[in-house]
Amino acid sequence: MLITAISLYRVQLPFHGAYRLSGGRTWDRLDSTVIRVDTDAGITGWGEACPFGPNYLDGFAEGARAGIGELAPALLGADPSGVLEICRRMDRDLLGHPYVKSGIDIACWDILGKRAQRPLHDLFGGRINENVRASGWIPPEPGPALDLAMAANRENGCTQFSTKASGRPEADIAFLRYLEEHLETGESVKFDANGGWRVDEAIRVMRATAALDVYFEQPCRSYEECRSVFNACGRPLVLDECALDLGTVVRAWNDGVLCALNLKIDRVGGLTPTLAIRNACDALGIPYHIQCAGGKDIMQAAILHLAHSAPADRLLYVWDIGDLVNRCTVLGPAARKGGLMFAAPGAGLGVEPDAEVLGPAVESWGAAPA
Repeated sequence: MLITAISLYRVQLPFHGAYRLSGGRTWDRLDSTVIRVDTDAGITGWGEACPFGPNYLDGFAEGARAGIGELAPALLGADPSGVLEICRRMDRDLLGHPYVKSGIDIACWDILGKRAQRPLHDLFGGRINENVRASGWIPPEPGPALDLAMAANRENGCTQFSTKASGRPEADIAFLRYLEEHLETGESVKFDANGGWRVDEAIRVMRATAALDVYFEQPCRSYEECRSVFNACGRPLVLDECALDLGTVVRAWNDGVLCALNLKIDRVGGLTPTLAIRNACDALGIPYHIQCAGGKDIMQAAILHLAHSAPADRLLYVWDIGDLVNRCTVLGPAARKGGLMFAAPGAGLGVEPDAEVLGPAVESWGAAPA
């Protein structure tokens, strides 16, 4: 089986409302690239590449499409079911830029699953975890909107609320103290600073909210800064933007800093490197969230297949991208019941894009079927 064509589709993904990160970064939509990989066996695979804006991590939407254009010609004629070799070729031909490679890698796994006539979670180790819990998004300031969101999440069965820090210590302390008074028994908070605090600011926030059951996610920009904060406070940290490869994960574990990991498929370069990191976390006893930096239903399917094949005592939560994005891009998307999510049945990813949403390809290489 050989790759005969690679095609790109540009899809705008509007949000339910404005989305803010620390440092005044705001967006109202994502610019996603859907990747189609065709083969001479008549099997088509789908992937997605969607950086979360140009000022979140290194990468942006047009960069993803340009990078795929660099890689695609050299992948024509390759066997997509040899996912390790595909990754080696991409790393040989384009240094870095893992978000560019992620969508191609996902599409190749989709082909492999369809060729084997098995869902991807079977190829990842089996469907060993039915209880894939989704965290519930809440707005990052006190008020009626927050109270309504918490009530809606409770009705959906969520027990962990995920929200963002403002990057202003006084406001973040006040917000966490408000949450402390409004959490119910068994509930917790994942408070994501997206690297927006200085070391001293992170220490202030953590010490001022010592009574609250909270995971602090990526308090500062660099790994070294996060390590300093952990050593000063001992509060549970979830590493995210600074944990971009297996080497950093192992280093953080050796340093005793890695309480949990936010494992984002597109950030590390696709399902192949994500599996390596996930399996290392399983072996080392590191709990993790499985998420993405952006995208919608194709990426959600990839997340859920990883989650279903993850041990229940390692997987913390996944992200329901539908909490953010107000557009469905596939036929038969993943299901959510209460606080749990379930991958759609079927071989490979189990989803097929909605042609009306995709529209025409913006660029193609090779001979794609009409």
